Amino acid sequence: MIAATQSNHPLAGVRPTVPPATLIELGCTRLRDSGFRITKPRIALLETLAQLERPVPIEHLHQRLTSHRCDLVTVYRCLSAFERIGIVRRSFLHNGTSLYELSLGNLPKHYHIICRSCGGSERVDYFPVEGIERMLRDRGYTELSHIVEFFGTCPTCTASRTNRRDAAPTVIDAPETPSL
Repeated sequence: MIAATQSNHPLAGVRPTVPPATLIELGCTRLRDSGFRITKPRIALLETLAQLERPVPIEHLHQRLTSHRCDLVTVYRCLSAFERIGIVRRSFLHNGTSLYELSLGNLPKHYHIICRSCGGSERVDYFPVEGIERMLRDRGYTELSHIVEFFGTCPTCTASRTNRRDAAPTVIDAPETPSL
């Protein structure tokens, strides 16, 4: 039997190793081809996304971009444009918070499992939806997209919760005092 975190798919666990500089070049090429100018904030955002290698909320990106004097509105606008032209992929936390990661449309597709407790994420390199997308394209559909999110409690949070439960103090009943 295969555990929930394992897969027998031949590509499961295989991660592409694309250097961040190449990702930034690909992003700039995609921007140029889509009619966008290459600006310092856009390059800084591409660099930050390439360094993180995981989905992050806009606020986290903005915090990392403060040295580039990139305001929050610019981050929102850039990410919206990046999503439209396929540079980033948006996913969601279980509470509806948007998360963004660099995708550039031509990188291998993958999903994430996000811990409900600590918010950490782990990449899942298995793409069973590929056949459905191919079938829909064969039927004539274009500009296909989908959202699949997995949520759970990571092993670390599960272990710490179990340890807290085991370490809870035991309440010992006090002996009854005789009434006078």
